[in-house]
This record gives sequence, C-alpha cells and structure tokens, in this order.
Amino acid sequence: MAESGITTILLVEDEPFLRKGIRLNLEAEGYRVIDYEKADDVLERQSSFAEISLGIFDIMLPGQLNGLELCRQIRSRSDFPVIFLTARAGLDDKLEAFQAGADDYLTKPFELEELLVRVQARLRNRTTSPVSETIGDFKLDMESGVATSSSGDVVRFNDREQRILALLVLNRGRPVHRSDILDHAWSSAESPTNRTVDNYIVKFRKIFEEDPAHPRWFITRHGQGYELARP
Repeated sequence: MAESGITTILLVEDEPFLRKGIRLNLEAEGYRVIDYEKADDVLERQSSFAEISLGIFDIMLPGQLNGLELCRQIRSRSDFPVIFLTARAGLDDKLEAFQAGADDYLTKPFELEELLVRVQARLRNRTTSPVSETIGDFKLDMESGVATSSSGDVVRFNDREQRILALLVLNRGRPVHRSDILDHAWSSAESPTNRTVDNYIVKFRKIFEEDPAHPRWFITRHGQGYELARP
C-alpha cells in the first residue's frame, strides 16, 4: 500500500493503447497505477517495491529483460502477487511463468472485466487473517508467505504456493485429492495437470523435509492425494 492507503499496482506492458486502457480502468476502480513500457525501466527507475500491492506484466517486452526475468528478479526483493498478461497460451509457457513466481496468468485477448476480478481476488488473498503453522523445522506465516526455520533460514512462497499450503494446512491429517488442489489453486481458465500439483509437492518436500526422498510431512496417499501430516 502507498502511504495514503491507496492500493498501488505496477503495470508493465509495451502496447501503448492496451497499457493506457488497463491503467484507466484500474484507476476508475480506485487503484493507483505505476506503468512502464519495458522491464528494464522498472529495475532502473523503481528504487523500492514496498508500496506495490500487485503487478501486472506482459511476458514479451522490448529491451534486455522480458516479463519472466522481471518477475524472477522482483521475487528476490518482494512477494507481491503478479498476474501475467500474454499472447503465449501454451501449457509450457504457463508452467514457465508460474515457476518464475507468477500467481496468475491471463491470455490475450481478454476481457477487462475478468482482469479486474482477478486483481480483486489476488488483493483479497493478501488481506486474509494471518495463519501460522509449524511444519518440521519451519514456522509458516501464510499472510506474508514466509517460512522461517529455527536456524534462521527464510523461504518466501508466491500466492499459488500459499493457496496450496493453506488447503493442506486446513485439512492437516487428512489427504487432499489432486483435483481439489487444482480447483482451489487454479482458475477455470488455466490448464494445469496432476503432474503440476506433484511438482509443487516436490518443491515443498525439498524445503520442509529433512529427507525429501522419505517425506515425513508431505505424504502421498495413493488413490487419495496428498496429506500434510500432523506434528
């Protein structure tokens, strides 16, 4: 949030008419918008991301950096949610975006009404009540998306990872089917697979488990899904 309490959105889009249209619609909804044509300009001119509540990035941008690389670099400094707007509609493109740290993905052409709804949803997820949970050696704060170990190691999770973890925490001690995870963490416009869910579980095991090959916390229940074990 900016100091005035207005929600600030970072928009990076190289098509001038589209950028202007998105900015005007967001401003009409009461948001403050900082917009750039190139990812390079963001890193050169934006000295801080503390005021940013959400990012909307195109992937294919002029200059040295594309939207994916911009997201990766920002992820090392801030955890605000990022929505990608792009003409790249392939499954591999979507997976690459989420691996880069994206929280949502909308393909062009799109309806402005849908973008506004997604913006509201991502911002709403950031204002939910704090949830703290202990998993192994880590204390997980779902409001900030940060897990901190007893030795001081810090891991930040993006919005999608938080939603998956929150669902597993809510059902702790009970298996959650892959289809339920998909319904909870992805929109109907996206096309993830069971393998996509598996990849996230593998990542969680690498972070939280002492021995990822023999997990204690993120348990596979064959035919039932994944279970976050109780302490």
